[in-house]
Amino acid sequence: MMTVVVKKIGGSLAVSIPKAVAREMGLVEGTSLHITSSADAVVMRKHGRRPRRSIRSIVDQMSPAAYRRRRCEILEKGPVGKEVW
Repeated sequence: MMTVVVKKIGGSLAVSIPKAVAREMGLVEGTSLHITSSADAVVMRKHGRRPRRSIRSIVDQMSPAAYRRRRCEILEKGPVGKEVW
């Protein structure tokens, strides 16, 4: 376990992550971290990648009613506003 000191930078507080910890976790400048806290702990975790979804699961979540509504808008004949046709 390492001990670090909280520092004030501008209007915020900051903690420096030791180089060994950053290397072990693969942290570089610009890495996004998710922070949670409780009464006596602050936990920082690297954001994981979103799980890949199959095209089938995406299509299954589509609402047929919404698709029909969009399709009607696409098939409208002629200009609707001040478009140039």
